[in-house]
Amino acid sequence: MYFFFYSRISTVGQTAQRQIENFKKLPTYRPEYHFADKIQGNVPFMERPEASKLFDLVTSKEFLKSDVTIVIDSIDRLGRNLIDILQTIQRFTENKINVQSLKEGFQTLIDGRENPIANIVISVMGSIAQMERNRIKERTQEGIKIAQANGKFKGRKPGSLQSDTRLLERHPLIVQKLKKGLTYRDIAEICGKSTATIAKIKKVMEKRNLLAA
Repeated sequence: MYFFFYSRISTVGQTAQRQIENFKKLPTYRPEYHFADKIQGNVPFMERPEASKLFDLVTSKEFLKSDVTIVIDSIDRLGRNLIDILQTIQRFTENKINVQSLKEGFQTLIDGRENPIANIVISVMGSIAQMERNRIKERTQEGIKIAQANGKFKGRKPGSLQSDTRLLERHPLIVQKLKKGLTYRDIAEICGKSTATIAKIKKVMEKRNLLAA
């Protein structure tokens, strides 16, 4: 069984020492298997430099048939956005990788099977996330209606398109995975984007000769 450790702090001025000390209490802790990001929590897990490296490693052929556990100090280290946290946990679960949270005291997998208790916790979080999505959608629609009434919102101009440069800038993780030769399906599962979006990005990259022949 392999144990990997992930920590995150928001700014350079902060320290991850508390998280590290909690990791050191475990006999399985090895510094070389510790990945640490200094990045805001609202950045999706798969778009963080060290988190992306960690995911790529534990899902590589080297650990394909191994029991792997990702240890975090608390669930909020995965992100502040509940939707992103749930998606991250789901991606690990789909790859049969266990996530162990020290603060919350649960593991997502037990003997390779989904932990019912963890499922309850994640289910509750999912309900809250759905409420959050609905509130955001309602507020957005209300804001648009008010803006339209005041003549300040006209929507996207007919025929307007997102620039190729902007498209690549918005999806750096997809660009990275395409360069590595991953399939549309694999990239969609990792990034949570549609295959249509991935295909559009690939077309731009091919046009700019950004993909190896």
